[in-house]
Amino acid sequence: MRREIAGVLCVVVLTACGGGSLTLSEYAAEAEDLVEVMTAEFGALDAEWESQPPSLEGARSYWEGRLAIRAEFLDAVRTLNPPDSVEAQHEAALDVFDRITAADQALAARVATFESISGHWEWVDTPEGEAAEAVLEEVYAFCRASQAEYDATKDLEPLADVPWLPSEASEVVSVAFGCPP
Repeated sequence: MRREIAGVLCVVVLTACGGGSLTLSEYAAEAEDLVEVMTAEFGALDAEWESQPPSLEGARSYWEGRLAIRAEFLDAVRTLNPPDSVEAQHEAALDVFDRITAADQALAARVATFESISGHWEWVDTPEGEAAEAVLEEVYAFCRASQAEYDATKDLEPLADVPWLPSEASEVVSVAFGCPP
């Protein structure tokens, strides 16, 4: 549930990889696509986990799958070639996404030590689960801030046809990251 939302929110990380050749709109669209794929994968994994009785084997399999999705997503983020205009967000995004990945790795390691499991999400109540939730709150805040920055580009719409302005100075970006309130 909250983990699925975290996948969606990690798209924000994509808005922060610096130094490349894509326009801001192209970059945002690619980021949105990557998040869409990751969100679908997390949704399928969560549904599979919840469809079976909780078990140690199932929990460990769930976390292996979750970490694989995180790794694939992070690799894809690193291959994006964003415009220079998001260079400052690059470091912040990689930091928050690396931290949520590390938090999930720690939580997966904790789950691997369980001797029994009786509920689908009981790991949330562990110290590692609480730490992961705290990082998720940071991811959510980053998501909302990034969404607000892209939404603010709509104010540039009247400047789109001004011939002497470079296109990147009036580029309007329309994305929906799915940030929680």
